[in-house]
Amino acid sequence: MTYQSRINTSTAFRRLPDQITVQHGPREELGHFFLAADKAARERGVSLSLNADFDYLRIVNNANKDSWDSLAPSFNNALNTIDERNGFCIIGRNEAGDVVSTQAARVYDLTGSTLADCVSSFRFFYGDPGQMCEAGETCEFSSPSASRLTGRIVFSGSTWIHPDYRKRGLPAILPRISRALALTQWNTDYTISFVKFVLVEKGVAKAYGYKNVEPALEWRAPDGRMRYQGALIWMDRQELLADMQRF
Repeated sequence: MTYQSRINTSTAFRRLPDQITVQHGPREELGHFFLAADKAARERGVSLSLNADFDYLRIVNNANKDSWDSLAPSFNNALNTIDERNGFCIIGRNEAGDVVSTQAARVYDLTGSTLADCVSSFRFFYGDPGQMCEAGETCEFSSPSASRLTGRIVFSGSTWIHPDYRKRGLPAILPRISRALALTQWNTDYTISFVKFVLVEKGVAKAYGYKNVEPALEWRAPDGRMRYQGALIWMDRQELLADMQRF
């Protein structure tokens, strides 16, 4: 097994269930779920821990560009204010301590607004769209549901698994932990993510547990080049709890 860079942390490792306090949602069901999901990851050779250091997430991303695209701006703290108050990342390590998976989440309070407004105005991506957007940069967001998604919405994303650890079923574990943890931490109304169409066709959205899949996003640079094109996948709170119980 080879790694582009060994990424370790000097802080003491704590197991994910020991880091979680259930604040919102059904306490007993969530507690059982976190224990079961953590065990499922460990059975696949990955130990999970919770982290809110988004500098560290950027370091991991930069060290693994051969198998991971650049971070979405929403999770890049060079472009946004994101820390333990509105975000977290779940770091997975192998027995040697190498980082082999990531999963992140960020909450948006869209009370009085909608997901459609937030994305189309670039507020979803940039801390200061007026300064950070290039002249001529466009974002077409055509999801039919986005205009009614409001309240506390969590963006669950930045899912990366080292090639040596793919095909172990981790995509069925990490996003579910992210959604449940966001629910108990922020009492979320909806969970959303964006997935490239080719990955939707490969069944990735289904593996993540989402049933609502809508062609949605075309983000273009000023020269017309496509920066991102993909589908919106989403679920509400009740769908999240039902999916968690099935797991």
